[in-house]
Amino acid sequence: MAYKLNVKGVYDRATRSASVGGIMKKNGKWVRGLGGYIGLADPVTAELWAIYYGLKMAWERNKTNLVVFSECREAITIIRNDDPSYPMTMLVDMIRMLLGENWTSVDIQHTHADANGGANAVAGYYLGHEGRIREMDEPPEAISHLI
Repeated sequence: MAYKLNVKGVYDRATRSASVGGIMKKNGKWVRGLGGYIGLADPVTAELWAIYYGLKMAWERNKTNLVVFSECREAITIIRNDDPSYPMTMLVDMIRMLLGENWTSVDIQHTHADANGGANAVAGYYLGHEGRIREMDEPPEAISHLI
């Protein structure tokens, strides 16, 4: 059975800042998470960073049978299609490089916001908290009831 990774990039319109969150589960149980503040970004770029960090975490932890769920159709389309006009081509190339690794199976699928609440909660928790992207063995206590 594949690991499921829900990711979310959260954007604050007032400050134009963003954060990312991700939750990896297997059989409905928490395996690993990630979250952190990424600074200034637009909503699509925030989602692309969430996908990148989620893929990176899974690959580095040898979780090579993976389905990534994102609620941002535009980010998924950018990854799947070669669009040199997109301003963050380097980020998209980094995602494609990860996808090109020797996975058992990897796919990125769209999900609806109501099915992505945990990743949204993690990303929202880190919005405005400057610092690096953190990986977590357990969800932050302040939002564990939402996961």
